Amino acid sequence: MFFDLLHVRIRIKLLGLVLLPVVGGGLLSGLVVAEQTRLLERMQRLRAASSLSVSVGNVVHALQAESAGTALFLGSEGTLQAPMAKGREAVDREQAALNAVLAETGPEFKGTFPAQLRDGSHLRELRRRVDRHGTSLELIDDYAREVDALLRVQNQLMQPAAGTPLEGRSQAFATLIRAKESAGLEAAVLAHVFSHGTLDVATQERFLSLLDAQKAQGEAFLSSAPEGVREDYRKALAGPFSAELQRMRDLVQAGRVIQDPEAWARVAAEELQALKGVQDRMSRDLLADAQSLERGARTKGWFLAAGFSVFGLVVLLWTWRATVLITEPIHALADGMARMQQGDLSIQLPVHSFDETGRMTETFNAMSAHLNELVRTLQSQAARVASGAGRWSTSVEQISGATQQLAKSSRVQREASEDVAAAVTQLQATVVQVRASVDAMIDGGREAATMVRDTGRRAQLLHHLLEDVAKGSDAALLAPLREGAAQAAAIIQAMAHVNEALGAIESVGGEIHKAAEAQSAVSSDVSRRMQASQAATGEVQLTAAQLANTAPELAITTRDLVSVAQSLKASAAAFRVE
Repeated sequence: MFFDLLHVRIRIKLLGLVLLPVVGGGLLSGLVVAEQTRLLERMQRLRAASSLSVSVGNVVHALQAESAGTALFLGSEGTLQAPMAKGREAVDREQAALNAVLAETGPEFKGTFPAQLRDGSHLRELRRRVDRHGTSLELIDDYAREVDALLRVQNQLMQPAAGTPLEGRSQAFATLIRAKESAGLEAAVLAHVFSHGTLDVATQERFLSLLDAQKAQGEAFLSSAPEGVREDYRKALAGPFSAELQRMRDLVQAGRVIQDPEAWARVAAEELQALKGVQDRMSRDLLADAQSLERGARTKGWFLAAGFSVFGLVVLLWTWRATVLITEPIHALADGMARMQQGDLSIQLPVHSFDETGRMTETFNAMSAHLNELVRTLQSQAARVASGAGRWSTSVEQISGATQQLAKSSRVQREASEDVAAAVTQLQATVVQVRASVDAMIDGGREAATMVRDTGRRAQLLHHLLEDVAKGSDAALLAPLREGAAQAAAIIQAMAHVNEALGAIESVGGEIHKAAEAQSAVSSDVSRRMQASQAATGEVQLTAAQLANTAPELAITTRDLVSVAQSLKASAAAFRVE
């Protein structure tokens, strides 16, 4: 399409949708008004044509009177001049009236009249020939041809009546003029016959043909004329002159002539005048009907134009009002949605109707209230998320610090574990050495105890020997022997003490050996535990390192969460809620 309907306002679309049939109706009404205007113009032409036709009928009637007077003038060889002069005056008067009416009409009617009929040149030439006393019948035929030319013009003037209520009446009027033409020609022919005093066979046959023509035209007129006009026509033919007229016609049919041509001219003029009365009534009725049709067409045209204008105005006003009623709620909804888009969720639109737009407005109000409640909930949740995110951020920072401390502690613990492990290893080596020394000491003690026991037995033997020797010796040796025995006893006692000490040492060595074995087991267990502790410490250190590496990312994520929570809170705060 040459424009995009998607960007056209809905009011314009509705107006276009409604105005299309309105424009169609306007075009149709315009066609009707144009047709009525053409009918009005046709009625105006018909009125003008009717007026011209009446004027032409008057000219024809005057020309028929002049033709009859001219026949009397020529037949009487110039003695009966008054009827011709009177007829000429009537023709000139009616011709002037015709020219006046013709001057007020358009060129279409002026072209209907030949130039010789408008300026009267042919009639003036005919009168000059009459004044020179030309041949009577030839001049009468010239008058008949003049009348026939006017009747042909009249037939053309009646063409606008075709298809109108005046068509039948116009045809009846033209038939009446034709009947008058035959009657006028009959009056002229018989005036010439009666004034000349002779009747030949050709003239008599012409007279009979004129009678037949009058009869046929009279019957045609009676069959087409309105009832009132037909009655007038019958009354006109049955006037006071009818008996005398019939008597004179009977004489002519019998081949006889009358001696008083003026009497015939008078009776024929009365017949023509009676027919002229019918013609005048038909002319008045025809003009009145034509004017009535013109006024009716004009009035109907005005009424149609006014009616269509008022109807179009009412339709436009109603269309505009209906469009406003339809589009105003939609515009209100659009404005409400724009305000909602700007963050105003407290908007509530008034509901003015119960149709689709009213239901749309109610739905919009419900949606706005629901969104209002959702935003309030969102604001509360956003505040909670922001608070929780803040606390989480603090916890993450604490975790990060604790993780760093744990990493440091794990490193210290690992170092301490390594030191303890080294000490334990050294202790184990010392314990092994002590066990070896104790074992050596126990072994030496046992050997020493054996030697002490041997020495003790020997000292005891020595003591017994000395006592035995002392008993058997002299007094001089007795003292040394007894002193030696006492020393031997002291040695035995010392050896017993040494033996006891060695036994105690062996016992203590056994205890020390047991203690060394227990210490070795404990050291092994401690070593295993320290190795497990070192492994656990390594894992803790690795975990702490991973946690330390993850802590910054967690801190960043926490800061992002805090930022999102603050943004969510700010976004929620951007909505104006109740």
